Order: sequence, then C-alpha cells, then structure tokens
Amino acid sequence: MELHYGWKTLRLLAVAIAGIAPCYAGNIVVNGGFETGDFTGWTQTGNSSFDGVQCPGPGSAVAEGNCSAFFGPVGSIGGITQNLTTQIGQTYLISFDFEPDGGTPSSFSALFNGNTLYTVTNPPASAYQVFNFAAAATSTTTAIAFNFRDDPGFLFLDAVSVQAAPEPATVALVGLGIGALFFWRRRLA
Repeated sequence: MELHYGWKTLRLLAVAIAGIAPCYAGNIVVNGGFETGDFTGWTQTGNSSFDGVQCPGPGSAVAEGNCSAFFGPVGSIGGITQNLTTQIGQTYLISFDFEPDGGTPSSFSALFNGNTLYTVTNPPASAYQVFNFAAAATSTTTAIAFNFRDDPGFLFLDAVSVQAAPEPATVALVGLGIGALFFWRRRLA
C-alpha cells in the first residue's frame, strides 16, 4: 500500500507543478542570445557601422550559448531594439549580460518601454555582468532597446531575456496546494 500512495502523491504533485507552468511563460525576446549568428528579431538603430554578432562557441567571448553581439559605434550612438507583445499591467523580469572593454569614450544604456533601466558612461573593463530588472508594461507592445558607443573598441551583449513575472496570488495558491498534498500524504501514510 505504501508504494501505491507514493506514486499517487507524485502524480498529484506533477499536476500541481504543471499548473505553475503558465506563470513562467518563458522568454518573449526573439534571438535574445544572438544564436542565429545575426540580428534576426532585432532592428538596428543609429550608427551601426561597427556592430555585429560573433559565434566563437562557449567561453569567455560569450555569456551563454555560442554567440554574442558586439557594438563599437564611433562618434555617435548606435543600438538595437525589439518590440515585444506584452500585457498591460503585467510585470516583466528583464535580464541581460553586458561586457565593457574599458575604452573611452564609451556609453551603454538599456531601456524598457522607453524608461531607462541602466545607463553608464565610460564603464571600466570587466567580464560579463548580469543585470536584472522588473518593470510593468503599459501597452500591448513594449520596446526593449540597447544603445551603445565605444570609439576605441567594443561593448558586448548577450542573453537578453524578458519573462512575465508570476503573480503573487498564483504562487501563493500553488504553494498552498502543494502543502495540502503533503498534509494529505502524511494522513494516508
């Protein structure tokens, strides 16, 4: 009997976890890791004279996957943007990996829905840094944009992700459901 109840509990737990899946719909950015080897899904803006995608494979030149984007506009700003399908009032979790080379003059900014998430002028050289933000959408189409300038070298971008944040009430209900399953399981044992 013990084995029977154990499997039944596992099946119910799997159903409960499957109910969480809609809360984590996944990345809505197209080609956020530039794995296509180009800017598919993105629109280049401004000065794009020294922008591109490199695919050296896993290692120090990329944050994840095989490819990353590089930007080195000289004398003026260049960048990329992508319009995302969003839900009004929904909070989105935004993340990206950024690697500056330490050259000057240089600048970088990240925007969501026209609002600046992060901006820096003449950042010091470093390995990839992971940035995470949360922001709400105010329309059904929301732009994510990155702007760059690096006269002497290149700035690198990889692993761009935008995901709907789970609603607190949904997470609480799933937690209560899982707790009830374990309580029910203990009573049967």
